[in-house]
Amino acid sequence: MNKILMLSTTLSTMLVVAACSSTTTQPQEIEAVRDYVVANELEEVSEIRLSEQMSYTYVNDRYVTIPTRRGDYLVEFIRDCWELRRSDFTSEMVDRRDNQNTLRARYDTIRGCRIGKMYEVTEAQREELSALGDAPGDEIFLPKED
Repeated sequence: MNKILMLSTTLSTMLVVAACSSTTTQPQEIEAVRDYVVANELEEVSEIRLSEQMSYTYVNDRYVTIPTRRGDYLVEFIRDCWELRRSDFTSEMVDRRDNQNTLRARYDTIRGCRIGKMYEVTEAQREELSALGDAPGDEIFLPKED
């Protein structure tokens, strides 16, 4: 009886650890994108002009890609942004921007996470970056603020 209880406790602990580890971005995933930025000598930009409703594709908790009419961009957050994986909004996830048609590095936020850097990428590079991520790259549309 004691062995069954011990086995059950061990199995439960292993399941909790496995579940927790699969919901966060692993350091090697973030490092893979950083290596990609360096290897491809991506050009850093300070702002992106948005002419329509913004959408992004999740790469991992630190990076998203944003397609626009003028080109595609890789956005790096200053911290892991677990809010990207949430389907509901909280008051902490409100975007802060001076201009709704411009996204600026170091000042603006997406889902409440401050943008650290932005890089211009080609469509092919955007697809490669989505393949590097843990998720299949679901596109998320954000409502435009009035």
